[in-house]
Amino acid sequence: MSKQWFQIILIWAVVLTLGIGSLLVLDGDAVYTAFATLAAGSIALVSIEHLISAKAKDTVRQQVYVAAGSFAILSILTLFTLLS
Repeated sequence: MSKQWFQIILIWAVVLTLGIGSLLVLDGDAVYTAFATLAAGSIALVSIEHLISAKAKDTVRQQVYVAAGSFAILSILTLFTLLS
């Protein structure tokens, strides 16, 4: 597994963990605000990592993978919130 995929999966794991934590701790609309923050933060984290490392190779590809995975995770958690 390449370093790129390790970083992507690590970010997905953080989004999942913090998303579940938000469900357990926050009430009402604060959960959705936390989800939006997690989605934006995951993409920003990829951008910051590439900025610090000064490597532009595959930046957009990694952002797309992180954004799509984070969106899928947060969509499932949102459905769980709406159905419960």
